[in-house]
Amino acid sequence: MSLKLLNEVEPIPEETQALAKRMCPKGTLAMHLRDALGPIYQNKDFAHLFAKWGRPAQAPWRLALVTVLQVIEGLSDRQAAQYVQIRVDWLYALSLTPGDPGFDFSILSDFRQRLLDHDAADFLLEPILLVCRERGWLRAGGKQRTDSTMVLAQVRSLSSVESVGESMRATLNAIAEQEPDWLDEHVNPEWFDRYVHRFELARFPKEESKRAKLRSDVGQDVQQLLDLLRNQPVPTSLQQLPEIGLLRQIFAQHYEVKEGQARWRDGPAVESQERVVSPYDLDARCSRKRDTTWLGYKVHLTETCDQDPACPHLVVSVETTPAPLHDADALESMCDHLRLQDLNPAEHYVDQGYTSGPQVIEQEKHGTQLLGPVAADGSWQHRAQGGYAVADFQINWQQREAICPQGYSSLKWSRRYDERNQPVELIRFPLRVCQQCPVREQCTKGTQQGRSLNVHVQQVHEALEERRAEQFTPAFQKRYAIGAGIEGTISQGIRALGMRKTPYTGMIKTHLHHLAIAAGINLLRIDAHLQAQAHKKPTRPTRQRTPFARLQERRETKTA
Repeated sequence: MSLKLLNEVEPIPEETQALAKRMCPKGTLAMHLRDALGPIYQNKDFAHLFAKWGRPAQAPWRLALVTVLQVIEGLSDRQAAQYVQIRVDWLYALSLTPGDPGFDFSILSDFRQRLLDHDAADFLLEPILLVCRERGWLRAGGKQRTDSTMVLAQVRSLSSVESVGESMRATLNAIAEQEPDWLDEHVNPEWFDRYVHRFELARFPKEESKRAKLRSDVGQDVQQLLDLLRNQPVPTSLQQLPEIGLLRQIFAQHYEVKEGQARWRDGPAVESQERVVSPYDLDARCSRKRDTTWLGYKVHLTETCDQDPACPHLVVSVETTPAPLHDADALESMCDHLRLQDLNPAEHYVDQGYTSGPQVIEQEKHGTQLLGPVAADGSWQHRAQGGYAVADFQINWQQREAICPQGYSSLKWSRRYDERNQPVELIRFPLRVCQQCPVREQCTKGTQQGRSLNVHVQQVHEALEERRAEQFTPAFQKRYAIGAGIEGTISQGIRALGMRKTPYTGMIKTHLHHLAIAAGINLLRIDAHLQAQAHKKPTRPTRQRTPFARLQERRETKTA
């Protein structure tokens, strides 16, 4: 398909204008945006996604706009294609005549796949940000805030043994589809009882001894199948079957082979960030935050938050990451993306999950003040009442020496790297001094060596100590309060646009969906801003208190 024969965006047909104005005299979101911003997307922006020769494609500017409107309305592809035919305001926004036949719904999924194949997913959000730049609503050097939330995968959560059993079932189904005769010749009859139906916890035996036998049987089944595939003549079509490689990976996560027998591991052999949980979504990972456990991903949203009534708050960056990835590990890529867009903020408000000493220093180098609380000293000495924490020691960075609260000097000072490959200073005190110290129990529990301190390098250590001293002051908390507004954006994405659960399989497709949601949030806010300006109302009205809340306030006033 090609764009060779397509013109640029056509004007709105007169008959469509007349019909839309008659049926929607006050206009709709789609009509308001078309009147105020124009078509937003342009065919030329998508030209490199198509061949130069071939059958003319559907206008990509229309497909991009339909993709965003589809998310706003919560429509399936089939419903969105129907709306193109029957919704007058959509015809208005898409420059189509009332009698236009529209297009087949499958074109929308083809368009999304084309965006993914050419690494052009950002094309859903960037044109909207460009229009906002031209309007003066968006600029570098302002205030921004970031937070994340969980995203549920389009697969059910599986326990460890369920994961192996369901992977075995998926592999058997794939082999049966490709080479049923080969499988019929080598199949173990017991496999039909265990893997014909969905392998799920509800069908497992209740007694622990029987569950242990089931784990052993599943391991033997998988080992037997993998041995057949390795030792027997295998048809060519099965040699590169992805389900077989996945089964090997999941089997190795939960079983170990000793003396030719598959034995269940006490725990998975890999970390949660690498552990495949479901054979139907290889990117989904299991994670936990406090009391909540989920299978899927995590999405990070960054929006502007300048207190300027002439500018709506706009989502400027979206990052989709594996669920177990720590927020601090995602911050750097988000900030790099903002700088590439020339949207580097002067103040960036984040919660404690994103802040770290190295990141505070790194972002300052790029002109951004990272504002957020940092974690307290996690040592038992800090948590204990009367214990001697790092803050109680005097550190002389020039002489590379530390003085303990009892006045003794450190014995050794060396540099090493922590689990995140960040440099830290390891400071040790002499064992003989610590053994004779009268307050030893408040300082160290070690019996083989003296007290040791692990501190960041000087610049990072001082930045952390300064933030820890500052973050509980009323001035900082009042300034930091603006960051809480990102929760409203996340709530809007979840409640209004379905961000909590992805409708797609895989992180790449899920990220495209999140970009469409961000584009939808921006269009909704731009429309609200334009309507507020037209009616001379505040863009962000204060939330109305309920009658019951007002009654509570009145009672508290009387009591006071």
